[in-house]
Amino acid sequence: MTSPCRFPSHREKNKRSAHDIRPTLNGEQLRPQQELQILGVTFDSKLTYQAHLTQLARTAAGKLACLRRMSGFLDSRGRELLYKAEIRSSLEYSCLAWGGAAPSHLAVLDKIQRRAERLIEDGPPEQQAGLHSLHSLQHRRDVAGLATLYKVQEERTPHLQELCIPPRRAEVLTRAVSAAPSALHIPRSHSTHHQRQFRQSYGQRWNEFLASDKCPDDLSVAVCGGQKFKVLVNQWISEIRDSDTSVQNTNSAS
Repeated sequence: MTSPCRFPSHREKNKRSAHDIRPTLNGEQLRPQQELQILGVTFDSKLTYQAHLTQLARTAAGKLACLRRMSGFLDSRGRELLYKAEIRSSLEYSCLAWGGAAPSHLAVLDKIQRRAERLIEDGPPEQQAGLHSLHSLQHRRDVAGLATLYKVQEERTPHLQELCIPPRRAEVLTRAVSAAPSALHIPRSHSTHHQRQFRQSYGQRWNEFLASDKCPDDLSVAVCGGQKFKVLVNQWISEIRDSDTSVQNTNSAS
């Protein structure tokens, strides 16, 4: 005589699987966490990087306060060098990992740079002659991102090949396609969060750079090279920023 048995319903199975997931690694149970820090970068469960950027801005603000206290012993050039070496470098650590965060989260870092610019420019007029305006943090992230993409696409760096983007296939041969043979295929994205990530964002900028007059005819390592490519990208982004600034000034004047 067989004893009766009861099978769990479909609803009970889903309820159990939603709450009783207990993954283990090397015999130890892994507990879910809202945040996880890897190599100094804090990853949250939704990949917003808000906690990481907030902590990064707080640490940079403390360093900037130290620079302000010793600013009386330095000229403008010395304050600029110290800011670039000790503060801005920390604001750019692993920036390609969290660079796709929302602009509202990245704005806390821009506030730190604006405060540093006011501190650097606080000096007699004769000290301002040798100063150069600081590039925005987004400008420097864009240059770093495109330079990294050049290492992926042209230099074929082995440990970066997971970021490789396939070339774009042209169904109809046009002048624009023939002038930019290295254009990349960027798949459609239906979320702004995905559009801000590395492959989507810098793949699109790569194609925009190829269509500009700054792009050389040959991007190969033997002809162009990584350093020359970085210089050309820096000039291209600077021209875009200057043109946008002039348009804004014209609109405000009118």
